[in-house]
Amino acid sequence: MAGDSLNDRRTKFWIGVIAIIILLLFLYFYQPFETYLTAHIPHIHFSNVVFWFASLVGVVGYVIAQWQSFKTQIFRSGGELRVDNLLFDTLQASILIAVIFAAGATLQAVVMLGEHLVNRGPIIDPSFGGKLLAIVLLLILALLFCLLHYVVRAFRDGWTSRRTHPASARPSGAD
Repeated sequence: MAGDSLNDRRTKFWIGVIAIIILLLFLYFYQPFETYLTAHIPHIHFSNVVFWFASLVGVVGYVIAQWQSFKTQIFRSGGELRVDNLLFDTLQASILIAVIFAAGATLQAVVMLGEHLVNRGPIIDPSFGGKLLAIVLLLILALLFCLLHYVVRAFRDGWTSRRTHPASARPSGAD
């Protein structure tokens, strides 16, 4: 019985996620929505919508991660506050949000490079080189944040080796 309600909640969650994605795709291609946004929000353009979306996902993700962390560490601990776990949760959430921001900026840079290539101007020029360099630097930044996330997780959980040493894998009487 309990497994059925868990499966129902998962199904409803994924249906909700798919509905939100369909709504966002509809709003992306709906011209009056673009007109409304560009008229009422200063400095927003649909040419940088990928980064705005990644920023929105990052902020909402950070709020949800913090709420889950506080709910777990403060409300369910029975009055005992474990600051070290709360600190590591906050640090990991912040680093993952930085990965989302860097990935969104990288996707936006790829879109800008694609627009540059489609415009039929000179292909190899300083603008092309700058956009290509931005993509490379943003990818490096995203990878560094990802590695930093693994380092923080290793400090939190303790470092465990995934491979066994060949000498320890042999039985003691095999020599």
